[in-house]
Amino acid sequence: MLIGVAAIGLMALLMLNFPILILGVVAVAGAISIVWAARMVQGNGAHLLYALLLVEELSGASFLPLTNDQLFMVRYPLLIAFCGAAVWTAFQNSEILQGGFLDYLIYLGFGVVSISYSILPSYSTARILAAILMFMAIVKIARAVANREDIERLLSWYLVGTGIVWAVVVVSSVLMSHDVVWDVEEMTGLVRLRGIYGSPNQIGEIALATIGVGLVIWSSISGWKRWLLAAQMIAAFVLAGLADSRSPFVGLAVGGLLYLVWRYRLRAVPIIVALGVVGFILVAQLNPEYLNRGDVTSLTGRTDIWKFAIQKIEQRPLIGYGFEVEGEIMKAHDFPIWWGPWEDGPRSSLHSDYLSKAVSLGIPMLVFWVFFFIRPWIALLRRKDDPWNLKPLFFLVVVPILLLDFTEGTAGDCRYAVGMIATLCWALAERQRLATLHRRRPAAVPERASAASAIPVLRRVA
Repeated sequence: MLIGVAAIGLMALLMLNFPILILGVVAVAGAISIVWAARMVQGNGAHLLYALLLVEELSGASFLPLTNDQLFMVRYPLLIAFCGAAVWTAFQNSEILQGGFLDYLIYLGFGVVSISYSILPSYSTARILAAILMFMAIVKIARAVANREDIERLLSWYLVGTGIVWAVVVVSSVLMSHDVVWDVEEMTGLVRLRGIYGSPNQIGEIALATIGVGLVIWSSISGWKRWLLAAQMIAAFVLAGLADSRSPFVGLAVGGLLYLVWRYRLRAVPIIVALGVVGFILVAQLNPEYLNRGDVTSLTGRTDIWKFAIQKIEQRPLIGYGFEVEGEIMKAHDFPIWWGPWEDGPRSSLHSDYLSKAVSLGIPMLVFWVFFFIRPWIALLRRKDDPWNLKPLFFLVVVPILLLDFTEGTAGDCRYAVGMIATLCWALAERQRLATLHRRRPAAVPERASAASAIPVLRRVA
């Protein structure tokens, strides 16, 4: 004990004389804390999902004293710490080599191959590593689900994570510099809230995930939890409005209407008409120019980018340009807009996740991804039984995200709040599809047993 006290005293004396040692001690303590936290959440899928959400949403926050080129030093060590165990144990269960899980591995494997011809190999390497780590972790989380209550627990902890993110966004909006928190568009001069993110659209995306998941579990909670959820959903709605992000609201509206039609059939028609009338009156009274803000005919400039992206896809339609380097093509000399938000290289967004996949890995991989991602949902909608109650998840979460993917590119493979929840919902639906398929498949009868059982029958016939 005396030796320990002496050692601590010596360390304190050294830190007083050499302040840089304090940073070293803090770094070591932080690393130990991260490893401990990563180990603690491995045994609980809901806690792991919560931790991964915070890693994805906060590791690139603007309040970190790092540049965009340095943020990887935060995100990737955290991903390795929290997802490494999932990769280590992934192949202990044969389910990952079946159905859509195997398809997703093939898709990611092609992403690994694309490093060899990527126009930015280092960037593709980092992005495919993150996608593989996140996919394995999400598969591990989905694999632990046994019933509907487990899914509700996952979604509840997911919303705990989004609640913390919204709290950070609100606090940062109050304490941080106005120039950091608010974004002024160079082309329109519009002021939009971006909070801790690099783009206001990311506010809208996490709002979509918050409201969609909140609607799914609304009926399963009560009391103070329901009040907290209501407050979080209202905050998400208001902050997304300040961010002036319209695409998520369109996705939620379409998904909600489809949910009403699925749930109530023809009885949903008057409800839909009433909601449409109320919505139109509110917009017309509060802000009649909102829907026409910006260049609506080109989706605020998106169609100009898409035309250029399609031209580039036509040049390399089969293999693309490398995993998630789509923004790098905008550095080409023939890109029509050489300034503004499109000069950030691979971090620039094409504002369409589908075009991003085609640019990255080619048209065949885009079609392949759409096939294995949609397949479990088609199988689910064709069945009357839904033991895990996944159909509300499809209409209120997955459909809005799939629609958002037409106009935004940040809901990529297992990335950020929307990418995580979309992949988790898909993994749950695929597990249910495979379980149903195995139950319907007739058991194989050994040939010898079949022949032996046929001999008495033939004797009786004779």
